[in-house]
Amino acid sequence: MNAKEAVAAYQFSERSKSELIAASQIVATLYDYKGAEKAAAKRVTTNFLELFRSNLLLGFNMTKNMNFQKAADCVSEAISRIEADDFAGAGQKLGDAVSFTTTPAQEAWGFLSEHGFL
Repeated sequence: MNAKEAVAAYQFSERSKSELIAASQIVATLYDYKGAEKAAAKRVTTNFLELFRSNLLLGFNMTKNMNFQKAADCVSEAISRIEADDFAGAGQKLGDAVSFTTTPAQEAWGFLSEHGFL
């Protein structure tokens, strides 16, 4: 890892964590909707999750850190669970994705700190 790669990994990681935490909060509200509202809320939520998944894949492509790919896979599973009305399971998968995105930030922080950038 070099400084440029570390900064990119840290950036992708921190942004992804924020997005995924927000997404999990949105998923928690899906219980409150009924009928057509619920269908629409699920559709909007899964569309946002697809965007966040794309960002994770971009992070993987830029850094080659497998944790971003694993997080993207968790988001895919969360989308499937939302479509099946398993909101608790979707929330768990998003939590798993947050865990995977934390690792690249920790690794990058360690590199940047060790080399005097922080």
